[in-house]
Amino acid sequence: MLDTPMIQTGGFKNAPGGFEIRLRLPYYRGLWANLLEGATIEVDGEAFDAASIRWTIGDASFTIADLQEPTDLRWPVDVPAVLRVPRDEPLSIGFHDVQVELGLRMSYIPEELQPSYWTEQRKLVITR
Repeated sequence: MLDTPMIQTGGFKNAPGGFEIRLRLPYYRGLWANLLEGATIEVDGEAFDAASIRWTIGDASFTIADLQEPTDLRWPVDVPAVLRVPRDEPLSIGFHDVQVELGLRMSYIPEELQPSYWTEQRKLVITR
């Protein structure tokens, strides 16, 4: 089940070579994956560049550069994206201040008014 906020409470965990975080599409309908501008993530003041983050939507995994190529991949509104963020050391067990800024382009909005950005902050916990 998806939380209402963009940053999901479930799925925040250490993973080999970094950590993972789950995002819900904050837009009210699905979006073609090549309209994603990317996401910058900050955990406890440490910033992670959008270009280094690997996106998994459904069964497909991509870098943001890969997603810019036209494909038939859509990010459905009811499917969380899993973002794998590279980091040398695992995050410590306990609470973390997490901020995500997600950039999206909309096919029906004039180019000069794009992209649109959603920013959200949450306190998440690493349990193991």
